[in-house]
Formats: sequence, structure tokens, C-alpha cells
Amino acid sequence: MSENNNLKNIFARNLKIRRKRHHLTQAELAKKIGISTSFITEIENGRKSPSFSTIEKLSKVLEAPSWSFFCEYGDKISLEEEKIAKLSLELKNEISSTIDEFIKNRF
Repeated sequence: MSENNNLKNIFARNLKIRRKRHHLTQAELAKKIGISTSFITEIENGRKSPSFSTIEKLSKVLEAPSWSFFCEYGDKISLEEEKIAKLSLELKNEISSTIDEFIKNRF
């Protein structure tokens, strides 16, 4: 994995893209999640790593699933898409269970 594609840099790139997409400055984002502006700068420059708690706060403010910050193209995944994917899986499982139950009771 090249230096630009290590996990810290992927996270940094996704964070910066999402922050800008929400039209937030580093200072505004920092204030919303209760950390310093300099820490946001350090994260976006790949020099520091956020805690799990900070990642969860970023996820809420930037409307993105936490895991998407770690994906190569994570900036393309929205919270709404994640919710739709979860609902789709739940629906598929429910349909499958219903079919299984129907077949079990028929034969």
C-alpha cells in the first residue's frame, strides 16, 4: 500500500471531502464535535488519528456511516444509502423467513 493510500490518509481525504461538501470550515466542524481546530487540521493532514468517539461524532455531523471514512471511495457513500442498504437487507431476510415458514407449513 502506498503512503497516500494508507488508512490514515484515506480517512483524512474522506473527512476533508465530506467537511467541504457540508460547507464547513475546520473551525466550524471542530466546534460542532467539541475538539480543537488544530486537531481537525492534524487529522486532515494525516498526522493524527481520531478516537472512536470522535469518529462517531464526525459520522453524525457529516451524515456518513463511520466505516465509510476508511473506504477508498468512502466519500461517495451517504448515510441515506447506508440506511437503504440496511432496510433492503432486513426486507430480504424477512421475505426469506416468510417463504421458509410457508414452505415448512405446506409440506
